Amino acid sequence: MLTETTADFGFALLMATARRVTESEHFLRAGQWKHWHFEMFSGAEVHGSTLGIIGMGRIGQAIARRAAFGFGMPVIYHNRSRLDAALEADCRARYVGKDELLKTADHVLLVVPYSAASHHTIGAPELALMKPTATLINIARGGIVDDVALAAALRAHRIAAAGLDVFEGEPTVHPDLLACSNVVLTPHIASATAGTRRAMAMLAVDNLIGYLVHGKAVTPLNAAELAK
Repeated sequence: MLTETTADFGFALLMATARRVTESEHFLRAGQWKHWHFEMFSGAEVHGSTLGIIGMGRIGQAIARRAAFGFGMPVIYHNRSRLDAALEADCRARYVGKDELLKTADHVLLVVPYSAASHHTIGAPELALMKPTATLINIARGGIVDDVALAAALRAHRIAAAGLDVFEGEPTVHPDLLACSNVVLTPHIASATAGTRRAMAMLAVDNLIGYLVHGKAVTPLNAAELAK
């Protein structure tokens, strides 16, 4: 139930980051817009640029389809295991190694689950591989990105911009990130639509009824153990 809503938000965050929406709005609200000039808030191309997705589960696949079919973007991805050929074709996505993805992509989007193994998937060494014109989007989990290293890269313009919906230690956001103008920050709201939140609540109710009335939850977290 979260797939399409979260994919929509991931793409919205990518667009806002690439086109400097937050930065330009702050500029306007502060009364600094006095005249137009040729390079004012010149951002990165989205249509036709290369999207790199790290984590190609249901949400990653949904984002890939939006990118490939809606925006004509070449899509490359990295995952723990490669998708089968039919699914790759359905997403118009090409599997590459992580380093190649970071070096090649114009926009890097993270949708990988958090675990000890994925902690700081993106840190200073990975940021150093990215293009100076690239953007980084994280809608996965806090801890996937080293926030301190990212803030340093943004300040030094080693990458162009970032869009973050999740943070290490949230709801606290590292002050170094708050001080950066070239980052779009949102408070973990990728699933925040009325329809999706209602569906989440109803699934919780269905699980309670299933367990209390029928002795079996609808979507148990430990289904494999229960099947033994």
